[in-house]
This record gives sequence, structure tokens and C-alpha cells, in this order.
Amino acid sequence: MPDSGSQRTGESLSAMPCTMPYLPQLDGVRALAILIVFVAHCGYSHVVPGGFGVTVFFFLSGYLITTLLRIERGRTGTVSLAAFYLRRSLRILPPLYLTLAATGALYAAGLLDWMRVEPAAVLGQVVFLTNYPGLFGTEAVLPVPLWSLAIEEHFYLVFPLAYSLWLGRLHPRRAALACLGICAAVLAIRCVNVWRLPDYSLNYSWTHTRIDAILFGCCLGLWNNPVIPADRAWRPRPWHIAASLAVILLTLAVRDPAFRETLRYTLQSAALFVPFAYLLHGEGRAVRWLSTRPMRQLGLWSYSFYLAHMAVVALVLHLAPGLHGVPLMLAAFPVTLLWCWGLFTWVERPCARLRRRLLSDRPPEPTLSEGGRRTGITPA
Repeated sequence: MPDSGSQRTGESLSAMPCTMPYLPQLDGVRALAILIVFVAHCGYSHVVPGGFGVTVFFFLSGYLITTLLRIERGRTGTVSLAAFYLRRSLRILPPLYLTLAATGALYAAGLLDWMRVEPAAVLGQVVFLTNYPGLFGTEAVLPVPLWSLAIEEHFYLVFPLAYSLWLGRLHPRRAALACLGICAAVLAIRCVNVWRLPDYSLNYSWTHTRIDAILFGCCLGLWNNPVIPADRAWRPRPWHIAASLAVILLTLAVRDPAFRETLRYTLQSAALFVPFAYLLHGEGRAVRWLSTRPMRQLGLWSYSFYLAHMAVVALVLHLAPGLHGVPLMLAAFPVTLLWCWGLFTWVERPCARLRRRLLSDRPPEPTLSEGGRRTGITPA
């Protein structure tokens, strides 16, 4: 029986779903985000906003983790931090370290078209501090893009504890307002950095200057969440979606460096609230397209794809120097998918089974597909 924790927050146990339903359109969102990142890294970063793809990942992570924590607390009266950290470790660490080791082996064999790598920088990648290069005195990392994953890992370390001890004890709306207050503080820090630092470019990758993108997703998980029936979530109209997309396009069009390293991230993350709220209601052409099988499959593999794609691009460029643009994408894309398939088959799926076995006493968690059929809920 849950304790009175859910009642103290105003959450209704009867209105709380037993699990988070599988939302195939969110796999499609992952696929779209990773395609944006991939195309940008294949030579089109001047026209394709790879950084915005990362912002989408951040927002989605905040939404999913908050919703899962909220459901667990609503159903059981508590949040198991040990279960959460075990779940995250088995989900994130095996694919990461295997990809990092494989990339290191390719680099040692001289098969990557890449910069000279410094061991200290690789250590930063291993311990999730690569987004603070000043700690190690170098940015000469292996081609595994871990700065964004480091931000998410820092969020995973702190947010469940904050939710268990503080946010989860508040009414969801007040908890969302608290998250918005932190977002405002992060924006203020970015502005101070632009004002005081000679080089403020690391506003892009520091945790304390980018965590707000994840927290905006947390706000959607806490307030007006379509997955929680009691929220009676707001349903955006077409003009709301058009306005939010216009804001995002405007932030991409403005080229002023100070704006790009301060207000841009806030406006993009806040604007994502609208299209995500629309997609979570599960209706419309966009939902149907994002839910198609190719998009769902790529979304399922998006984590491994993100880890491996830059190393594959560096490998292709070593084997075929001068390749650029579409030919580079056509060469690197299937090789990256092959790596994703291998990781999914021999690493991610067994780890998912192990998670379910070890945590069988907890509410059902995000799972991977079995035999091509999705059996669980949306992976976080």
C-alpha cells in the first residue's frame, strides 16, 4: 500500500496509471533528433542545427524521467533511488564503454581520421566530465560525443534525489514552478558568463548552463502531462504549434553570438513544450509519421547511434579521404546501423532482461522490443 506521500502532493492514486504507456511517436522523435545530429556531423552543420537535435533529446529525457518518477511515487508512495540508479547504469554504461573501447582500438590502429587524442581527455569521457575540459586541460577526446551524455548523467545523479526529498512532496504545479525558477537561474548564469568571460562558448556544453533544457521537459512531466489523466492536459491547437515552431526557427536564424549562448537555449526549450504536448496526445499526421516502423526502429537504436556515428564517420573518412556530404552520409549510415544492431542484440537486450529480473519488485520500467515486437513502455 502506498503511504500518504501521494495524497500530500494532491496526486490521486486512482487517476495514476500503473505504468507509462508505450508512445511510439516518442521513438520517432528520437529518430528525428538523431538524424538532425548525424546530418550536421556529416558536413552540413552550417545549415542543419545539430545542437537543436541535442536540445530535443534533453527535453525528452526530462519529460520521461519525471513522468516515470511521478508514476512510481503515485503508485508506491516512494521512489527507489537504488532501483533508479541500477536501471540507469545498466541502460547507459555497457553500450557506452563498449563503444568507447572499440573507438579507442580503431584509433590505436590508425584507422580514424581524427585529431591526436590525449589520455586525460579520454579519462574525462570515462567519468562523464568531458563537458568540463578545463578539469583535464585538454579537449582532445576520442570521437564519441559524450558532452551531452555527461549533462544527462549529472541530471540523473541529482534529480531523482531532489524529487524524492523535495519536488515529489510538492503539488505537481508547484514542483513545475520550482523547476522553472531553476531554469531562470540557469539563464542568468549564462548571461553573466557572456558579460564576464572572454570566451563564453562553453555555455553550450557545461551542465550548469544547459541543464534547463532537461528541466523544461521535467515541467511537462509535472504539469499538463497527457499521460497522467488527473492533469486534464491542455491540447495545443494548430496555431499554438505554428507559433512555437516559428519561435524555434527564429532562434536558429539569429546569428548574434551573445544571443545564441544565452536566450536561444531558453526559447528553444520553452517552445518545445507545445509540440511535445501535441504529440503526447497521440493524434494527427505528425504522430502517425513518427510512429512508422522505420522511425520507431531508428529511435530504438538512437542511443547507440549517437555514441557510434562520429567514430564511423572518422573511419569512413580514413578509408575514403575527401568524402563529404551525401556520399559520406550514405557510407556512414549503414555502418552505424550495423553497430547499433550488434549492440542491441548482444548488449542492450540482455541488459534490459537483467534489469527486469533484478527489479521485478518495482513498477514496470522502460523495456526494449522482443523479437521485433514492442512489449514495454517508451525507453527513457
